[in-house]
Amino acid sequence: MRFDDRLETTLRQAGDDGIGLAAKWQQLLDILAQNPSDFNPAAVASGLQKVRQLMDIVPLTVREKCVRALSGRLCSAPLLLLLSGDVPAVAAAAVSAARLGDHEWADIVPHMSRRAREFLRNRGDIGPMTLRALRSCSSADFALTLDTSAAEMIVRAPQVLQIRDIVDRIEKLRIERERHDPAEMPAGASIEQVVSCGKPIDEIRFETDEYGTISWIERAPAEGVVGVDIAEPAFDEGPGPDAYGAAAFRQKMPLENARLRLCGAPAIAGDWRINAAPFFEPASGRFSGYRGILRRPNLAEVAHIPEGDTHDAENVQQLLHELRTPLSAIIGFSEIIEQQLFGPVTEEYRTIAAHILHDAQRLLSGFDDLSTAAKIETGTYVTEVGSTDCAWLSLRLAERLRELSDALHVTLNLVHAHPVRPFALDNHLAERLFSRLLSAVIIGCEAGEILDGRFRTEPGLNAVNRFVLSLPKKLADMDESELFGSGPLDDSHDAPLLGLGFSLRLVRSLARNIGGDLRFYNQALIISLPAVNDGRAGLMDEER
Repeated sequence: MRFDDRLETTLRQAGDDGIGLAAKWQQLLDILAQNPSDFNPAAVASGLQKVRQLMDIVPLTVREKCVRALSGRLCSAPLLLLLSGDVPAVAAAAVSAARLGDHEWADIVPHMSRRAREFLRNRGDIGPMTLRALRSCSSADFALTLDTSAAEMIVRAPQVLQIRDIVDRIEKLRIERERHDPAEMPAGASIEQVVSCGKPIDEIRFETDEYGTISWIERAPAEGVVGVDIAEPAFDEGPGPDAYGAAAFRQKMPLENARLRLCGAPAIAGDWRINAAPFFEPASGRFSGYRGILRRPNLAEVAHIPEGDTHDAENVQQLLHELRTPLSAIIGFSEIIEQQLFGPVTEEYRTIAAHILHDAQRLLSGFDDLSTAAKIETGTYVTEVGSTDCAWLSLRLAERLRELSDALHVTLNLVHAHPVRPFALDNHLAERLFSRLLSAVIIGCEAGEILDGRFRTEPGLNAVNRFVLSLPKKLADMDESELFGSGPLDDSHDAPLLGLGFSLRLVRSLARNIGGDLRFYNQALIISLPAVNDGRAGLMDEER
């Protein structure tokens, strides 16, 4: 029998001395979010109180990032209630990341802040009980408030006894529902129930306002579509477009077959494609929104990325969390010894510490890859919107891979045609994607081999940047199935922890997640990614 004492252990370590405060706060969040049934309610209440105490100390950007990292794993109603009282950015991230049952949502809706209830209304997967709870609060939510800032201060100041009461009450409700079958819902409770009995809808006419919010539709229930925002990419499991669709909206260019996800009733839930064009006021020329059609994708347009078992992905995330904690401690102590922070250390011990540090960081990088792969398989991986200049990317990759290529005596030539448009993805993702690809291939080279990588743009309505990478002889002789299914090429200290095939499959999944692809053709790897457009369907001036 295994005794789970993670929460108590973390609480003992979560002091207020300021050292690693953000990491302690994130660790508490990770543990409490899982809502294990075998945790002591008193320890849960103490943990929630500690989260509240540290909330004013941990920087806003760190809090928002930590809460977003809980995507699909926030299963604790008391923790959600606490986080929903934070600033709007954190509250929105918490409501989006939560995965509660219909009963749990309905229980906490009356205790949520007005702003948090607004965020919840924008979710497309709320159940009938939650919908009724939100409607019962609508009169108060849409009335004028006397002092919004004062109300927010009250919400942000829960006391220990209040948290304990919430924990105990939810625990009692959970036990009661496990003993009895849920009561039958009255007929006609929501429009989603009515629509779910009908035939699937294949086409929806729509119109947005100037901010990208769908304000009018035809041939579909309004509750599932009106209010969906096409100006920002879909977050977690919520509704919204892909990065290409959001970027096209910002540039006021036509949308052609952009991806969109809808949530709610089975008749409309799932993947869609957008074909729409911007429209402007005739008199002033002011941008007014988009008009177009949503349609179901045909078979050839469906991305063949399997949706893995969510439970399995949660197990992977839990395992990685448990492994990261001791690994982070090992890295910290290794750095202390290697850098002699607490006093002189012999050269022998410093060398050993340096090797341990290298191995631990390599393991940590492998954990990050596993975590990313699990999120992609379950559809919970979220990419940030941005653009990456090709010249900047080439320099960053050259700097990052110089040590590896020099150690293996491999020459890497990165060139690009002129002009090459920026990639329509943020700098962090671009650097990670290409560095994973190049480092995996460099390790497959023999000493003295030369790798050539070339960037170029294929302009058009949906411009694409392509990167063609030559392969070393050891890899060029393989076919695609062998290449993407291969394990570690050797036992070298710098080889990919999970093997070449896993690295390539991860890069391909990342590319497909943002509308690109990675394929093997004519003894070369070709990666295609969306390029930034300037709002015109034709060529840019330099390209002409």
